[in-house]
Amino acid sequence: MHARVAFFKLKSGSLDQVIEEVKSDDGLLAIFKQQPGFQSYELIETGSGLISVSHWESQSQAVAADKAGAAWAASHIDELVKLRQSDTGLVALSS
Repeated sequence: MHARVAFFKLKSGSLDQVIEEVKSDDGLLAIFKQQPGFQSYELIETGSGLISVSHWESQSQAVAADKAGAAWAASHIDELVKLRQSDTGLVALSS
């Protein structure tokens, strides 16, 4: 299993607005669910921002999701969040 992890800082609006966009019919979750190898998605609120985590069958699928996710965020939630960092990697331990 591989993961895509993206770190965002909330610029304006609220977490609820971001969730609404992510869950919308043309949102990030819908895009990910249509991609081959999709396994799961989480959006995590922390004291320093938001963390978007998705799980994929292969590294190439995680990389494709990273590109699709960054493009979607830039065109749909750019006014709400700032992407700080995004990366993919092998899940070394999962329980």
